[in-house]
Amino acid sequence: MSKIFTPNEAAALIEISPKRIYKEIEHRIIPAGIPNRDRLSFATLVYLRALKEINFDLSVSYRTHLHQALQTAWEQQASTLEFGKFFTLKVSEIGQELQTLIDRFEAWKARLVSNPNILGGEVTFPDSRLSVQRIGGCLARGETLAVLREDYPYLTDEDFAFAQIYVKAYPIQGRPKLDEVYN
Repeated sequence: MSKIFTPNEAAALIEISPKRIYKEIEHRIIPAGIPNRDRLSFATLVYLRALKEINFDLSVSYRTHLHQALQTAWEQQASTLEFGKFFTLKVSEIGQELQTLIDRFEAWKARLVSNPNILGGEVTFPDSRLSVQRIGGCLARGETLAVLREDYPYLTDEDFAFAQIYVKAYPIQGRPKLDEVYN
């Protein structure tokens, strides 16, 4: 997999805080040798996903060593990585899980529409004037899935799930519109 990811994309796909990823970059766990350090390789996503699953507070040196070992294991297409006496990571399973999620998300994104004549070019669901940011934002603010399903019966479960990822991966930049400030 040669695709690279922004920290926001990685955080959204893995369901961790972008701050966690920026800390890994700040502590140079993700090596400085990468030409553009704010772009993450697929192997780094595997590392971040493993780190989320481990859910331990590991030292910077241990995380650096783990990232390097995972990077090597991924490049050698190893199915597992033994790290320490009792710690084995199923590298290929993590990679397959992430690859499946990314493939599904990319296929979903390919169906989205961006037309300058509809909502000023904002990304919308096909055959609608409903923006992905609106649905993802509603879910992020705590709106229930039942209410949204009632209001938008033509959206699928995948639409709701991936809208949440989309909003986190591609946040709106710039000033909010006036109606967003007061609502």
